[in-house]
Amino acid sequence: MMLGKAAAQAIVGTERVRKVEQLLSKGNSTGKEALAGLQKLAVGDLTGAAGLLKGATSALSLAGDLSPKVGMITRNFDVIKGATSSVLSMAAGSNLPLVGAAGQALQGALKDAQAKFGAMIGLPGDAVDAVAQLAGVKKLSFGIDSAGRGTPHLMTMTANNGESFHFNLSTAAFDKLKRATRYKVASQERLNRQEAQQAVSQGGETITLTGVIFPRFGNGMQQLETLRRIGDKMDPVLLTTGYGKVMGRWYLHGIEEEQDGLLHDGAPRKQSFSLEFGRYGEDRKNV
Repeated sequence: MMLGKAAAQAIVGTERVRKVEQLLSKGNSTGKEALAGLQKLAVGDLTGAAGLLKGATSALSLAGDLSPKVGMITRNFDVIKGATSSVLSMAAGSNLPLVGAAGQALQGALKDAQAKFGAMIGLPGDAVDAVAQLAGVKKLSFGIDSAGRGTPHLMTMTANNGESFHFNLSTAAFDKLKRATRYKVASQERLNRQEAQQAVSQGGETITLTGVIFPRFGNGMQQLETLRRIGDKMDPVLLTTGYGKVMGRWYLHGIEEEQDGLLHDGAPRKQSFSLEFGRYGEDRKNV
């Protein structure tokens, strides 16, 4: 759905703005050209999110009965609202006028979308949150914390196209998370002395999730296939924890599956799985 893509794009832009803010606050030695490039990418993401949001607003007017979609639409609105608020706050604090202008444009597109959505369901734009309450959806804030208030989630994985996978007891719950951060340090031999150490670069990060799925208890056997389908697209995904921490974007490196307790028809009673993610460079352009 275009609205989901707009929300995903807004989150990506927010993460890039946060990276720019961190580099500026630390007085990082990153070159001005690289920093300007990262800021340009962030502005492009926010501008793209505003365009997608406008397109989604037009699409909603042709969608017919929106009652079954109220919860989903409101979730995406709240994600975009939270992202916009974060962007405007960071832009003001770090003196980033271009980012601030892009954030204001996204904010304007959001207000217009909420007003039109409210008109479609017979309520003013500022009453959309009340509609979400009636639909059984609590007001959502930025990050996976938003998704977790209705059904608790361990983590949410969001693709560039807006598709999300929630890790929880109803899908694929993991019971162990391993995160490794590496730094590349080169050794230089010296005559009659100990080796000298020289920092070269940040070596990257990996996250490994391990867990178990019991298909016969309502999870079904398609959870890992859904993850494989997302991985097949070979695009970075956004990971956000159940307590609201946005971990940034990662590539899904691999999925391992082991089936145990096979029934007479070959269906497993238990599926053990392991997922490995590698950190995606936030300054990369091929998103």
